Amino acid sequence: MIGVLLTALKIIGIVILAIIALALLIILMVLFIPIRYRGKIYFKEVPDIALSVTWFFKFLSLNITYKDGLDIIGKAGWLFKVYSNHDDDTDTNKEIEDYESKVEETVDTVNENKKDDITLENTKKVDVLEVDNKIKELDKQEKKQSKNKKSKSKKKKSSAKKESKLDKLINKAKDIHYLLTEEENKKTLLLMLEKTKNLLVHILPKKIVGFFKFGFDDPSTTGQVLEAVAIFYPLYRDDFKIVPMFYDEIIEVDISFKGRLRVFYALYIGLILWLNKKKIKTRPQ
Repeated sequence: MIGVLLTALKIIGIVILAIIALALLIILMVLFIPIRYRGKIYFKEVPDIALSVTWFFKFLSLNITYKDGLDIIGKAGWLFKVYSNHDDDTDTNKEIEDYESKVEETVDTVNENKKDDITLENTKKVDVLEVDNKIKELDKQEKKQSKNKKSKSKKKKSSAKKESKLDKLINKAKDIHYLLTEEENKKTLLLMLEKTKNLLVHILPKKIVGFFKFGFDDPSTTGQVLEAVAIFYPLYRDDFKIVPMFYDEIIEVDISFKGRLRVFYALYIGLILWLNKKKIKTRPQ
């Protein structure tokens, strides 16, 4: 009996250890296996967009396309479709049809009941009109008195609100000034800014291939857009071309890009930002 009990406990322990090991393996996979994304954007009069987000050799995938309409498909386990926006559309169409049929039935019943009640309503209209006229006269007198009281109270409240708003704006300006000028806060904010920049560099596409051709009626507008776009050009100058057309009106885009995101790195940066946020000192009251 004791031997059977020990073997049962041994089996239970092995099963528990296997479950814990499997859970740790899944957590480590989620943290360290990157989420990859790739996309293609083509625009010339009509947009043609395709975006796919995958994880673990496409074990989980999300595909978004837009050409004549928006298509979203999510898959798990390489084959099983877990989401599609067209499935939702069919369900909503059925609900709308059922709702319209119910509305038509209720309208028919209401019309039948109205025909029976018309005769009774005509007999009561005269008495109701007289009572309504008296009630309206009394309401007018009460409204005149209440308006006079409300106008006095509103003037007092508006003056008080103006003063409180000015005080709030002044206090906010003082808080921002203290936040930006205090020495320790400066160091903390610079560190947070640097870590946020690192996260953005990590998330942004590692490779962009294609071209952006643009032109407007006014050449000065084309030059201004060129200045704005040129800020990001050094990152992708080898594979991506910017083509300004100063004498033609055209917008044509053909871009292919891909990148990845590691959840562990994003959580690490988020933890640093959260810890440094607590170090920021507020203005003493």
